[in-house]
Amino acid sequence: KVVKEQFEKKWGKWGRVQVISGANGNFLFKFDNSSSCDMVLSNGPWEVWGAYLALRRWEEGLSLSKDSFSSIPVWVKLANVPPELWTRPGLSYVASALGVPL
Repeated sequence: KVVKEQFEKKWGKWGRVQVISGANGNFLFKFDNSSSCDMVLSNGPWEVWGAYLALRRWEEGLSLSKDSFSSIPVWVKLANVPPELWTRPGLSYVASALGVPL
């Protein structure tokens, strides 16, 4: 119930969301319409109680195990980057220390 209230506060402006508690600490979110789902997926990252959510659109055959993610996009705030690296290749180089830049 507490989880449902948190997401209703965050996502309620886009429509109703149904929260279904799954196995292994996973949650399923069911939206009234696809545009609400699209808004949630495109307006992240989402944080609840200090933890960031890894969200994926449902697909038939989707595994709900926590290890089913082979990669995950992350937002990174860069500080003290020299001006000469504020180019696409320069920032890609800096970001490559964390993984593969998108």
